Amino acid sequence: MPPRAIRIGTRKSALAMAQAKQVADAMNINGNYELVPIVSSGDKIDGPLRDHGGKSLFTKELDLALIQGDIDLAIHSMKDVETPLADGLEIAAVPLRADPRDVLIINPNVQLDNLQNTITIGTSSLRRERQLTLHYPNFSILPCRGNIQTRLQKYANGEFDGIILALAGLMRMGLYSNGSINGVTANVQVLDAGLYIPAPGQGALAIMKRSNDHRFDEVLQAINHPDSLLAIQVERQIIDALNLTCNAPVGVYVLIEGKFFSVNFMLFDNEQTIKKKISGLLNQRSKLIREFIEEVKSLMSPRPV
Repeated sequence: MPPRAIRIGTRKSALAMAQAKQVADAMNINGNYELVPIVSSGDKIDGPLRDHGGKSLFTKELDLALIQGDIDLAIHSMKDVETPLADGLEIAAVPLRADPRDVLIINPNVQLDNLQNTITIGTSSLRRERQLTLHYPNFSILPCRGNIQTRLQKYANGEFDGIILALAGLMRMGLYSNGSINGVTANVQVLDAGLYIPAPGQGALAIMKRSNDHRFDEVLQAINHPDSLLAIQVERQIIDALNLTCNAPVGVYVLIEGKFFSVNFMLFDNEQTIKKKISGLLNQRSKLIREFIEEVKSLMSPRPV
């Protein structure tokens, strides 16, 4: 009998399905897989996620299906994966990280440099809201949720002067090319990751497995990108050590280049903005990151116990 197809759990959105298919095809298992679409709690909620439990609403149903053995692997957008992980699960692989930057999609008739005009921007991300209004105090932020197509349609319908999306998602959907969004009339600005620091994990995918299930370790290691995995681990280490959730208005971006690494960090902590950058040799990262975490902690407002 042929081996049973690997059951890969994914959200039902077009982006999630596209991501899962790209990962599965890269695993080089000759198409011997089945995508199992699962509707998450986050897909059913209209209001801000932070009012209902945060981004884990996009992952908990898939994680439960994995724990119960209904699927063999689950694929998440890394920025939706909370810390710590659910008991019995682990991140088995992280493919090469896509471009983590944000993209501002704005009506071409809007003049960004005219600070006298109020410009409406759709986003439900506190991080994006605080970063945008730091540079553009005339931006009025309005809630905008939904998948990529839904948000682009809201912009096209004139509900906002602009919206902000992750470049990685647009690229995985084949919607971004040569500085424009297919089928959308807009000025498109890819935002500098040093000024608009991405969410921890943005642009990366997490392939989850049961910790005691080693059947797919070989094919998963074949698609794992060690530098991407290490960068994500450092970003998650920082967030965890600072007792921050993925709902916090925080950007953390770790870049690894050969023997060197850098960390860009920005946290909107009540009324203050904490912004830091460190860099150094990879083999010294443990000490440097430990010192970085202690310094940021000393600057932060007291956290609830």
